[in-house]
Amino acid sequence: MRWRPLVISVGVLVSIGGIAIGAWPPRGPASPRALPGWPLYERYCVACHGAAGDGRGPGAPYTKGRPRDLVNGDYAWRSTPIGQPPTDDDLRATLRHGAPGTSMPGFALSPAQLDDLVAVVKAFAPARFATPAVPIGFASPPAPAAERGAKLWSELGCASCHGARGAGDTAAAKAMASPPYDLTRELHRPRATDDSEARRRAAALSIATGLAGTAMPGYAGTVADADIWALADHVVTLRGADSKVDRSTLDAAAIARDRVAKLEVGRWPGTDPDEARLFGGPIAPQGAPPASLGPAQASLAARQCSRCHNKQFREWEPSLHHGATSPGLAAQMYGLPADEVASCLRCHAPLPEQATDRALYADGASCAGCHVRNWTRHGPEQLAPSLLPLPGYPLTTLAVYERADFCLPCHQLPPRTAVAGKPLLNTYKEWLEGPYMKRGVQCQHCHMPNREHSFKGIHDPQTFREGIALTARAHARDGTVTVTVEVANVGAGHYLPTTPTPAAWLSIELLDARGKPIRGGLAKQRIGRDIYFDGSWHERADTRIPPGEKLTMTRAWRVAGATTARVKLDVHPDDYYERLYASQLRKRLVPERRALYEEALARGRKAHYTAEQRELPITAR
Repeated sequence: MRWRPLVISVGVLVSIGGIAIGAWPPRGPASPRALPGWPLYERYCVACHGAAGDGRGPGAPYTKGRPRDLVNGDYAWRSTPIGQPPTDDDLRATLRHGAPGTSMPGFALSPAQLDDLVAVVKAFAPARFATPAVPIGFASPPAPAAERGAKLWSELGCASCHGARGAGDTAAAKAMASPPYDLTRELHRPRATDDSEARRRAAALSIATGLAGTAMPGYAGTVADADIWALADHVVTLRGADSKVDRSTLDAAAIARDRVAKLEVGRWPGTDPDEARLFGGPIAPQGAPPASLGPAQASLAARQCSRCHNKQFREWEPSLHHGATSPGLAAQMYGLPADEVASCLRCHAPLPEQATDRALYADGASCAGCHVRNWTRHGPEQLAPSLLPLPGYPLTTLAVYERADFCLPCHQLPPRTAVAGKPLLNTYKEWLEGPYMKRGVQCQHCHMPNREHSFKGIHDPQTFREGIALTARAHARDGTVTVTVEVANVGAGHYLPTTPTPAAWLSIELLDARGKPIRGGLAKQRIGRDIYFDGSWHERADTRIPPGEKLTMTRAWRVAGATTARVKLDVHPDDYYERLYASQLRKRLVPERRALYEEALARGRKAHYTAEQRELPITAR
């Protein structure tokens, strides 16, 4: 017998003993990270739902409504009975339209992108989605019957959980792990429009299918379809006149949770193990550098980084990150307990080596603070490496470097610091609820364009000007001069300005034919969040401009001789601290601390600038 080599062509399936060799080893469900839609999930979903899909993303402590746990597979918004997964169309609807009244936005994605993202979502709970999803059969809507619905509301016991008004504030509701939400506000079920018919359909579907993971059962099959529609008609009538939810504020429950299980200031709160090792706890001392590193690589000093990363160093050197250990910070930390100083330095000088090395301390928020752990470099995926790889100086790439939650630890304070429902530093939350998040635009797109390390914000006049649009008009009629100015936030993905530190002053001043100010013809409005501390924090006013919205200032005077209106927008980037420093300088201070406050105050005043100035002719009407 002559032996011949066994040739198996590609695509031929050989079976031995009933086992298909081409299918061995048997394949399990695809990992979400292995799917084509994973980059979309990282950009749009990780912030809230987390890398593990467990609803514990870094932004989860700040959301309206808890993010869905995609791993347990319990979905509220379905067209299927409880016990079945949602259909792909249900998932697409949620992704496309979002859930009104919650932090879940709708995403403007292509059909192919939606399909890729749906596949990732399903991959977190493969066993649940192995169950066939069959939408319930449901009668077409009859004529509205809200009065009969109100009667059924009582007869079926809906009020025992939802309350007579639908506010979800009963004793039974408060005892639930997932209490019913307030039906006098926005209905959460995703829908393409928000007209009364769309709300009616949304309410009917929720009543029919129930909300998995909550105490809300599905009534399809136990209550007649006509009665379900009548109940939905009643639910629609519960909506109050002021039904919109202010998503910039935190729920009382979120604030209470943080008071019990406190988030650490300056710590990344996500659960991805690789990213948490980098930012989820105190930065460990680097220890002795490996012998494989050259002198520059074995240094934590930013200037040594410049030997290979000169462009980034030149951008960083004049930035506020470099200036994070400013005289103002030093003056405020003077005499503070060690634990409070450590809390400040988590963001202002995060490396433990900076506590004992004054030169490193002066670097502030430096290169190594973001990029070096255990003498290993960390950063985003390289786009176009310009240097030969360095085997002795490894690079670990992580997607978090190009996500907004990278900035969260130092640009968002925990919920327990809320004043008037908003943490004292609320920039990440504002972005999370704003239009940029749902477009996938991250902090880095605006503040680190093309990966620049200048971190420009309100201290940079051009950056501020690019974020606003100012329009103004002035006219006189029957002896009254009226001037209207509008300032729109057209470029910032957060409130403008975002923190309580800066303030912009919008002023209108009437001038005569010689260009001289007219007595009594001056009006000013502060744009900013005005807070003060008297043992606890208080908010006087919040006149900041949300993304995509505008502030309007209209003033009228009965004056003679006004020919021109001068409109100015002046910016004081350190307004709060200027007032703080001035108040401290009125006290008796040791010379060293006084000098620090004086320098800090001088720097703050020097940072003032005029963003806009216009001279408007006053036209007659």
